[in-house]
Amino acid sequence: MANFKTHLSVTCPIIGLAATALLITDLAQPHEVLLCFVMGDIGGILPDIDANQSVILGLIFSFLAPVFAFFVVFAQQSGSPVLKLFLIWLLAFFGVKYPLFFLFIRFTKHRGLIHSVPGGILFSFLGTILLHKVFLFSDVTAWMAGLFLFFGFVIHLILDEISSIDFSQMRLKKSFGTALKLGDSKDPTATSVLYVTIIGLYLLAPDPGHFLTTILDRGHYLHIQILP
Repeated sequence: MANFKTHLSVTCPIIGLAATALLITDLAQPHEVLLCFVMGDIGGILPDIDANQSVILGLIFSFLAPVFAFFVVFAQQSGSPVLKLFLIWLLAFFGVKYPLFFLFIRFTKHRGLIHSVPGGILFSFLGTILLHKVFLFSDVTAWMAGLFLFFGFVIHLILDEISSIDFSQMRLKKSFGTALKLGDSKDPTATSVLYVTIIGLYLLAPDPGHFLTTILDRGHYLHIQILP
């Protein structure tokens, strides 16, 4: 599989270009573009959240914990006491950094169901719900950021599949097909639970109608000039 550095080196510029396209087409404001960029990069490392390598897993949670903590603080009412915000940040940070970290180690295996296309959809819906319900972003922004998370997630899976090909000897490694998959044929029960959870999260997510209308509006694309 591709290593952590490779995933970030490839994902960041691709997500950056895609996020810039939002600004060019007036689909998002600068702060929303930054949000989509961050969510896309998070998606680019999320599949390896089930990795057994403690260094990679530790880096992922070290990145996610402060980002999540800042989002929780930003969602608080303006004028909140500084001490309250400080305590909220600490609780959010350590809540992700340690309890969630050990839960993942205990109950996940590398390249399991988390490391799959439906796993990406699940995280995308979960991100959309959190941004809309908890952090109070608009439905359009929440869906856009959730889509970027999924985009980064899929980039990761594709990179892992590419790294499963030995181009020097033109052969497929044993790991081929374990990343860009739709489920686990060896564990149909867990796969079914994953898909049911996805359906449940979709029902909890904001109505995507406004988001689809916005991105399909040709007015956002007709004014673009490729050359002066």
